[in-house]
Amino acid sequence: MSGSESEGKRKQKCVSCGINIAGTSAASFKCPQCGYRIYRCAKCRKQSKLYECPDCGFRGP
Repeated sequence: MSGSESEGKRKQKCVSCGINIAGTSAASFKCPQCGYRIYRCAKCRKQSKLYECPDCGFRGP
């Protein structure tokens, strides 16, 4: 199984608060450092909560 296939089968959770973001207005983007797909819910984005990449530990607002 390739990385993109296993990524799609993972539950999509907000990296800041951990809620399931399926069906919400969440953002997804690649980690600026390693390219890991990161998901953030609208609430955490609006509040500018910090996030940490679970793959490489990069932190951002």
